[in-house]
Amino acid sequence: MMRIIKNFDNLIAHGNIEGRRTVLEVLEEGLKASDPYDNVRKLIRLEGNILKIDCKQIPGFTSEGNKITEPLIFDLNKVRNIYVVGGGKAAQRMAKAIEDVLGDHITEGHINAKKGEKVELKKIEVTLAGHPLPDEDSVKGSKRILEILKKARKDDIVFFAESGGASALMALPGPGISLEDIRETTRMLYFDKGATMWDTNVVRWNLMILRGKERRYVNDATLIAVHTDERPPGVKVNIKPIIRGYNEAIKILKKYGLWDKVPASVRAYLEKSDPQYGPLKLEELANKPHYHFRVMGPEYMLYAAKRKAEDMGLNVTILASSLSDIEAKSVGETLAYIANEIEVYERPLKPPAMLLCGGEVVVSVGGKKGIGGRNQELVLSAAVRISGSKNIVIASIDSDGTDGPTDAAGGIVDGYTMERAQKEGISVLEELEEHNSYNVLTKLDDLIFTGARGTNVQDLRVVYVGGRSEATHIGLPDYLKTLIQQK
Repeated sequence: MMRIIKNFDNLIAHGNIEGRRTVLEVLEEGLKASDPYDNVRKLIRLEGNILKIDCKQIPGFTSEGNKITEPLIFDLNKVRNIYVVGGGKAAQRMAKAIEDVLGDHITEGHINAKKGEKVELKKIEVTLAGHPLPDEDSVKGSKRILEILKKARKDDIVFFAESGGASALMALPGPGISLEDIRETTRMLYFDKGATMWDTNVVRWNLMILRGKERRYVNDATLIAVHTDERPPGVKVNIKPIIRGYNEAIKILKKYGLWDKVPASVRAYLEKSDPQYGPLKLEELANKPHYHFRVMGPEYMLYAAKRKAEDMGLNVTILASSLSDIEAKSVGETLAYIANEIEVYERPLKPPAMLLCGGEVVVSVGGKKGIGGRNQELVLSAAVRISGSKNIVIASIDSDGTDGPTDAAGGIVDGYTMERAQKEGISVLEELEEHNSYNVLTKLDDLIFTGARGTNVQDLRVVYVGGRSEATHIGLPDYLKTLIQQK
């Protein structure tokens, strides 16, 4: 069977070989479970000329994102046209499932996917567009999507496939806003200031006329939206509910000290607050046949990884399903400290143990010119704190297969990483200051490569602590054991 991690064998050729193998096997299983294709195939079924949409067929069904729990049934003899549109890193895989079910019943369609993906669709057009910064293809493909949406009428069905990454891949600037305006605003917010993705998206959504507003353009057609969600069910992942209004975008730019620095056209557009292009209003959607289905989320990836670790005989827990919006360096160091605690004191888990995390951390680059991604910076920061350990291995990858603006999914380190770096003449601390993790991990052959994967449920981090070493193990001192027994 072909592995998802393309350089698996190279990664277990040095360092803590058995520990690395364990971590990579768990990563493989988690990544495999993050593909939305199978869940969409279970959601959408064709029986003769009857189309059934039944979210209860999705394994691990949750009512979150699936408010309609009874099956939707359509007689295709009474349907004029079926359109399939959308965008995001997982959009093509979801559209592929729809195409495989409906085939020639599809009238027309267009998907914006990420550059680097292989085009899989035959009936539905695909534009490979820019991410994390949108490009001209993002705009070109979005115009085509909008064109198809506006064709829809009563007795038509519009399937809309959407996932994380769509804010860049479906960037269609509002009047008076240029593509470069959106690129520059994104760069200043997300890269320079390290703004959360939630804050960044509130600003971007208010500068675009398509993203998050597709329901505005489908007239009286039935809209069936399928979503790959980056957020785990029930977990609060942003400080306050996302308010998508123009005023909220202005507040965010001021919060990060960027209001006077973003392009003048951005300020003018937000201040104008044209309702024609702003957030959807309830009256626009009243009595419209619009349905939304959540087909994939990070819990699928995390639970699959956990099951694999348990099958390998490890004590394992999901530490946090969404550890997000914190500097990658801080998270890497914190995970390393917890790993040290497990190795030395056997708490909170007894080795051999594994901790799993999801979410999406940030890197505030400022004016630095180094090359790297949030997962690469996280593991390299952790390497400093686990140096010398014969038991600890830490890896972190982006489920979409590309970490930041690099071609790697992430990286892996162990207790031998710092020693190997020193032999190569690499100052890890200096390189971290420059956010240059990609070059360091390249020289150490510790980047993880999967290629673009056609999904996006944020990141998977694995912290592994093998059997304890007598040289490092301390455990609880006798006097503490006595105190505990007395309690």
